Amino acid sequence: MGFKELWILHVLMLSHRDFIIRMTSKCHKMKFFFLDLLPYLPHRLRFVLVSEPSLFFQTVMVSLEGLTKVVDPSQLTSDFEGSLEYDHDEWIEVRVAFEDFAGDAARALARLEELQETLAQRDLPRDLEGARRLMEEHASLKKRATKASVEELDTQGRRLLQRLQQGSVTPGDAHNLVPKVSALLDKLHGTRQHLQQLWHMRKLKLDQCFQLRLFEQDAEKMFDWIMHNKGLFLTSYTEIGGNHQHAGELQTQHNHFAMNCMNVYVNINRIMSVGNRLLESGHYASQQIQQISGQLEQEWKAFAAALDERSTLLEMSAAFHLKVDQYMSNVEPWCKACGEGDLPSELQDLEDTIHHHTGLYEHITTAYSEVSQDGKSLLDKLQRPLNPGSADSLTASANYSKAVHHVLDIIHEVLHHQRQLENIWQHRKVRLHQRLQLCVFQQDVQQVLDWIENHGEAFLSKHTGVGKSLHRARALQKRHEDFEEVAQNTYTNADKLLEAAEQLAQTGECDPEEIYQAAHELEDRIQDFVRRVEQRKVLLDMSVAFHTHVKELWTWLEELQKELLDDVYAESVEAVQDLIKRFGQQQQTTLQATVNVIKEGEDLIQQLRDSAISSNKTPHNSSMAHIQSVLQQLDEAQAQMEDLFQERKIKLELFLQLRIFERDAIDVSDLESWNEELSQQMGEFDTEDLTLAEQRLQHHADKALTMNNLTFDVIHQGQELLQYVTEVQASGVELLCDRDVDMATRVQDLLEFLHEKQQELDVAAEQHRRHLEQCVQLRHLQAEVKQVLGWIRNGESMLNAGLITASSLQEAEQLQKEHEQFQHAIEKTHQSALQVQQKAEALLQANHYDMDMIRDCAEKVADHWQQLMLKMEDRLKLVNASVAFYKTSEQVCSVLESLEQEYKREEDWCGGADKLGPNSESDHVTPMISKHLEQKEAFLKACTLARRNADVFLKYLHRNSVNMPGMLSHVKAPETQVKNILNELLQRENRVLHFWTMRKRRLDQCQQYVVFERSAKQALEWIHDTGEFYLSTHTSTGSSIHHTQELLKEHEDFQITAKQTKERVKLLIQLADGFCDKGHAHALEIKKWVTSVDKRYRDFSLRMDKYRSCLEKALGIVSSDSNKALDIIPSSVPGSEVKLRDAAHELNEEKRKSARRKEFIMAELIQTEKTYVRDLRECTDTYLWEMTSGVEEIPPGIVNKEHIIFGNMLDLYEFHHNIFLKELEKYEQLPEDVGHCFVTWADKFQMYVNYCKNKPDSTQLILEHAGPYFDEIQQRHRLANSISSYLIKPVQRITKYQLLLKELLTCCEEGKGEIKDGLEVMLSVPKRANDAMHLSMMDGFDGNIDSQGELILQESFQVWDPKTLIRKGRERHLFLFEMSLVFSKEVKDSNGRNKYLYKSKLFTSELGVTEHVEGDPCKFALWVGRTPSSDNKMVLKASSIENKQDWIKHIREVIQERTIHLRGALKEPIHIPKATTVKHKGRSHGEDLDSQGDASSQPDTISIASRTSQNTLDSDKVIPRYHRRAIGRRVMRVGGPACYLRSVWFSVKLTLCCVDGLDSASGASGNEGEEDRGQNHGEQ
Repeated sequence: MGFKELWILHVLMLSHRDFIIRMTSKCHKMKFFFLDLLPYLPHRLRFVLVSEPSLFFQTVMVSLEGLTKVVDPSQLTSDFEGSLEYDHDEWIEVRVAFEDFAGDAARALARLEELQETLAQRDLPRDLEGARRLMEEHASLKKRATKASVEELDTQGRRLLQRLQQGSVTPGDAHNLVPKVSALLDKLHGTRQHLQQLWHMRKLKLDQCFQLRLFEQDAEKMFDWIMHNKGLFLTSYTEIGGNHQHAGELQTQHNHFAMNCMNVYVNINRIMSVGNRLLESGHYASQQIQQISGQLEQEWKAFAAALDERSTLLEMSAAFHLKVDQYMSNVEPWCKACGEGDLPSELQDLEDTIHHHTGLYEHITTAYSEVSQDGKSLLDKLQRPLNPGSADSLTASANYSKAVHHVLDIIHEVLHHQRQLENIWQHRKVRLHQRLQLCVFQQDVQQVLDWIENHGEAFLSKHTGVGKSLHRARALQKRHEDFEEVAQNTYTNADKLLEAAEQLAQTGECDPEEIYQAAHELEDRIQDFVRRVEQRKVLLDMSVAFHTHVKELWTWLEELQKELLDDVYAESVEAVQDLIKRFGQQQQTTLQATVNVIKEGEDLIQQLRDSAISSNKTPHNSSMAHIQSVLQQLDEAQAQMEDLFQERKIKLELFLQLRIFERDAIDVSDLESWNEELSQQMGEFDTEDLTLAEQRLQHHADKALTMNNLTFDVIHQGQELLQYVTEVQASGVELLCDRDVDMATRVQDLLEFLHEKQQELDVAAEQHRRHLEQCVQLRHLQAEVKQVLGWIRNGESMLNAGLITASSLQEAEQLQKEHEQFQHAIEKTHQSALQVQQKAEALLQANHYDMDMIRDCAEKVADHWQQLMLKMEDRLKLVNASVAFYKTSEQVCSVLESLEQEYKREEDWCGGADKLGPNSESDHVTPMISKHLEQKEAFLKACTLARRNADVFLKYLHRNSVNMPGMLSHVKAPETQVKNILNELLQRENRVLHFWTMRKRRLDQCQQYVVFERSAKQALEWIHDTGEFYLSTHTSTGSSIHHTQELLKEHEDFQITAKQTKERVKLLIQLADGFCDKGHAHALEIKKWVTSVDKRYRDFSLRMDKYRSCLEKALGIVSSDSNKALDIIPSSVPGSEVKLRDAAHELNEEKRKSARRKEFIMAELIQTEKTYVRDLRECTDTYLWEMTSGVEEIPPGIVNKEHIIFGNMLDLYEFHHNIFLKELEKYEQLPEDVGHCFVTWADKFQMYVNYCKNKPDSTQLILEHAGPYFDEIQQRHRLANSISSYLIKPVQRITKYQLLLKELLTCCEEGKGEIKDGLEVMLSVPKRANDAMHLSMMDGFDGNIDSQGELILQESFQVWDPKTLIRKGRERHLFLFEMSLVFSKEVKDSNGRNKYLYKSKLFTSELGVTEHVEGDPCKFALWVGRTPSSDNKMVLKASSIENKQDWIKHIREVIQERTIHLRGALKEPIHIPKATTVKHKGRSHGEDLDSQGDASSQPDTISIASRTSQNTLDSDKVIPRYHRRAIGRRVMRVGGPACYLRSVWFSVKLTLCCVDGLDSASGASGNEGEEDRGQNHGEQ
């Protein structure tokens, strides 16, 4: 700086002006510049402001003359030729006053802040003296705070403010200084107030600290006291005393010590009260105070517990020693009492001694028990002085081993004395009891022996005989029985004595030898006596029996001898046989009685001898001699009786043969009467009773054979009898018959009579037999027909009896098993029906006399059988449908429950992101989302299947209620059960769908986070690998300008690559903001990644810019903001939400368009649904309300006909408003699954069928009677639509549903969701309505139309009926039901309306179809029976080939369905037989392609299933089991959804059991049915 510049600066300072100096020096040279300038500057220089022009403004040099060109003159003073009024001196004074005030305020604030820092110190003293000292210092701080002249500064500041507001200072300066002064004043006051608050808070805390230290000091004193006394206490804690006196002294000392300790507890309690008051006052060290109080309380409790434990121990020790001393003093007297004295010899003295001995033992035991119990208690207390958990107690480590040993020694000593006393006592006790038992036993034994010797032996010696008569024997027997009764008491006493002896010997209390000797002596004596008594009894019994039997035998022999000497005579064979039988019995009885009596006498003699030998005495000779004489008399009588018996036997046998021969001869003589009887029966052979007819035929055959055999046998018999009689008379025996006639003469006369009648037997029998056989055959057929009809009625009764409909799966399966058993049971009925048919045909072929009767029988069987099959088929369908529904619903509910539990679990699926690596193009969450979507589709389809099964179940339930009487009462409960299950299923489905949506949202967020995390890692890796590598290799400028330029160019190229990372980082930040704003589940992790990436990239960007600046500086290039390629990334960028774009997950354009289109279609569906509901409400609230409210008069033609005009519109509105609209809104974000909504509520759309069916009547009624009336209502309510427009909206809505679902179907993936099924539901509504309208026009149907099943198709055809005489086509309208095909004729009634007159029907179970008929591609044929023929083939012509193919396909499906449902269920029709059998000749190939020949050529043993399968034969192929449309449209009609169910649940990886009934129907049955069809086709 030159002299001129210094002079100008000096002038500016003297003029008291601010000045600006522009310098080009560096910042570090400014200090030296001002040091050089300081001598030239006045003292008024207060501060210098240094600025860098490049950062704030640019300096431009302007001369004073040109200053007005730059600055407005109104802003310049008069010195610079301006008009601004400015007093520089006043401005300087005000400025100086402000600076003085600001300096004083700053110093005051600094002092106050210094005091605040002092008060803010949180260190507190650790002792009591430090707390007192700190409180004194705190009081002095208040005095220092009051010395700060805040009031003076406040006065000075307010004066300055007043001067600034009233002076002539420049308004701009005043505007700038007033807020500053006010702010300083406010800050001074606020700082002082804050300082006062801090001081008071600090004072409160210091007071609490002082209280705390004082409390701690008192507590420490108590701790010291407890420790001191604890040591004194523990010195003698384990002593319990060696005897009673020592233990009492220790107890007295301890009680005195405990009393002193309890006096100190008052001080401890006071200290704890102080601690509680401090805690209640909210002391800052509450936890510490609580800890000290708790520790003090714990210490005292432990000490007090030890004192109490010590008191207990000493008390127990004193009591124990006292009882021990007492016991030991009594030991010696007890020993003397137990062992002294000899044993008494008298029984009473022994008993008294034993009683006294027992009382002494009880006294000793009581004393020992008391000592033992007290010792055990004391030991337990010593070994466990405290509770088991008190390991940290005061006495936990105390050693009581010495005391325990002392107590154990005393107890062992007492135990030793006790055992010694017991041994002494026990020895004396044994001796006393042995002496007592031995005395008693010996006394009793002697009494028994005395009785035997004095009484028993005397009796036996006196009575030795057995008696010589019956009276004497019975007297001796009675006397012996009386003696046995008396001796029985002695036997009993002896047995008791022997038992007592055994017990005494085993116990060892007596001498065993002495006892056994007495017992053996008693036992031997008793046994010998008993044996002798028994021998005497046996002798007497035998004597009585012998004398009794001898007396009876003599009486019998006398009577029998008189009878045998009389003559033989009897009138009949039976009488002679009775005589022979009686004679044989008499002979056998007599001989046996004699032998028995002799044997008894011999046994009695032998017994007398044995008895005498055993008793060493001589036998009783007089008794033995008497018995031997009686036996000799019996032998002589027996020899005489044998001679009489032999002669009597010969006479009886001959007399019997004579009577038999006479009887047979008389029977043969009845041949003539039998021939007369045959002649009379020839005109009366026909009878209605089968049994009677069979009996007549059998009787005739048996009678003829019997007569022939009888004649021959009787003649031969007479010849043999004559020869035998001659031989007997020659031996000298006289033989007479009938009192005076010789027996040989009588036999000869009878033989001559028989020879005359022998040739008259076989004349009239053959003709009569032939007529009887024909009658029996006819009655057999009638009986079989009656039996088969009865069985059929029984089958119907069994079906009606099994009307109980299942309400659970178990009941359904049980009913299914019962139905299978019924099918097996009805097989016999079917075979019988076939046999009836065959027998009827055989009788007709044999030209039976009553052919009309035979045809009538066959027709009855066929008709009844067909009715039974229809009922059985309906019942089978119902049972299978119930099993399918309950099993499916149970499994679906189980799956939904498991899915609900699975979806409820909170899981984080982001943990596996590192498995694929940061550079992977895919993530692990995408497969989980795909699987999650598949699960949704699977369980929705499963729910749909369950509802379809329910519909099928209810359909067959209602059909059975119509077909079977009494079924209606059983429908309500299962129907309610089904509805409850469906409601539960719907609730579960809604819950699972809700949790599925929540889980889907979590999966999407996890996928977003995984992709976001991978992108962030890629950005960080790029910075780390590429960016950091670049910066690490480019740290300096080039060695030359050219090299530097190359480096700069390389830097710019690298920046282009870095821009991509920059854009990616920006995208991450924008996406993170969007995620966080939406409440993303991983918002915290996303923010962490954003912070990490942002920080890393900012650092990288700054380093890149710094390196670029170095290069530009080296080249002399001035950098600018526009040249920077990498700037700082903003934290957030406003704008719409930015979606993360990843190459692996970005949808292609076509999918995006498809997704948008689905959203648009779904939005349109929901919006139009809302509009539709609003229109229905407007219609009902206006037109319907006006018509039913009665406010306005309505036309007479529509009175009470609102149900015709509006139909069920109210029901439609309730359904759509309350249910369907809400259900559609659930699928707003799931358009591909909206078809499930239509399938779920498919049954509700039956309302549209009823509505459409009623719509023509409604339109006609409005046109005729109510057009102007409803137009007036429209005008009055200002409605946009007429009544016709509103009423057509339900029909239009179905069409709209079809259109939207078709469009949605084109946008969805094939096979995904249930859009197609929902579309089929909507397409079926118009068809069902049209079918219902046509069906309502049928008239004259013979039966209940509902029992025919579901209406499948209806169409008009040209029909050629083979039964008509004129073969020409007639127009017929056909209705194809599940059970039958109905033919009707279209006519017009009297009002001109079309209707259909019923003509005939064909059962589908009997139906066959031929696809091709020669001559017209639109023709096909239907036929009934096993094979088609010209007599049973009906030709139909459709309106088009497509119509024909559709009918053929559906007819075959119905036939196949009947085959599967009734496979093996006996549904073959029973055809009416013809009178003759005519074989059809083969037809030409051009007429039919399925000619089969005559039905009779088929074997009778062919299976039922194969016979039925012939009905679907065709020229090209058999019917396929099912195709996809059949499953979608008529699922569960046959049972096909079993496979569909498995495919649905396989996708959710759950194993479910297939429906057994449906599997058997759809799998095995279908395959076997097709195989049978193919096999029969080959055979035919």
